[in-house]
Amino acid sequence: MSIAAVLEVEHDPPPPLRAVRDHESPGSARAPDATTAAARTVLIVEDEPGLRDSLSEILRLQGYETAEAEDGEVALQILRSRDVDVLILDLHLPKLDGVGVLRRIDAPPPMVIVHSAFEFYSSDAIGEEVGPKVFRMVRKPLPPTQLIAAVSEAVTELENLEK
Repeated sequence: MSIAAVLEVEHDPPPPLRAVRDHESPGSARAPDATTAAARTVLIVEDEPGLRDSLSEILRLQGYETAEAEDGEVALQILRSRDVDVLILDLHLPKLDGVGVLRRIDAPPPMVIVHSAFEFYSSDAIGEEVGPKVFRMVRKPLPPTQLIAAVSEAVTELENLEK
């Protein structure tokens, strides 16, 4: 997709930022329960450091715990070593691409959100090859509100599967 095409796409404005405080006054903060974002871990697999950091920060501000991987091999190591609820996965990665990661995991969990520009892969081909493992496919760039919504919907679906 060309830069001009990306700029022509209308995006919702990002949500207003809210202050993050280390200490809340008594009674002002709600303790997270087992179904809130605080109880869920999101693994972000993205080879572009700036984008990976931004996605992680957006999700942390929403109360999710995040882990990060710069390639498919690191992602598999993390998936083997800890529980991950949602996997945000780029397809074009060094060492082991996103399709290779999908071939090697049993999902769900984690609920997989493929986050890609789809310049090297078509969404139809991904769907045919590893479709049952993918909760949602989204095209980069994704506005923060849509990222948050996709992760929230993945967590809701995971909770339904866990019942």
